[in-house]
Amino acid sequence: EIEESELMSVEDQGEVVEINEDANIVVEEVVEEEQIYQVVEQQPEYPGGMQALMKYLKDNIQYPRISREENSQGMTYVGFIVSSTGEIRDVKVHKSSGDKYLDKEAERLVKSMPKWTPGMQSGKNVAVKFTLPVVFRLDNGKATKGKNKRK
Repeated sequence: EIEESELMSVEDQGEVVEINEDANIVVEEVVEEEQIYQVVEQQPEYPGGMQALMKYLKDNIQYPRISREENSQGMTYVGFIVSSTGEIRDVKVHKSSGDKYLDKEAERLVKSMPKWTPGMQSGKNVAVKFTLPVVFRLDNGKATKGKNKRK
């Protein structure tokens, strides 16, 4: 095993060039960031459309017990990106309902959504910024939307 070697240049007699075979070669990968659109020719779509999205929210919402006990209600606006492959990413609350537990539940709901059909611009799939209002409403202390899975 050769760790170091010396080479003599014919033109530059007497100049020694050292080659260290243990040297680390760093290759920097350039990652092109995906452009995020707000307005596109074709908006991203939840599988099955808006009615299916409303059903998903209704069936999967878990009204937080503490919020139910405190009769807390409101609307949380959750922003996210539908990527060019339909994945949901960069989920965050844009406007709070005023109840951190409702906000956390709205965020959980959005993060757990299945892939969407991506938005399109000029015939290509593109990433699109999307905002979804999630409504939390109680009727006599009971959640009107969804099944109360936390008891």
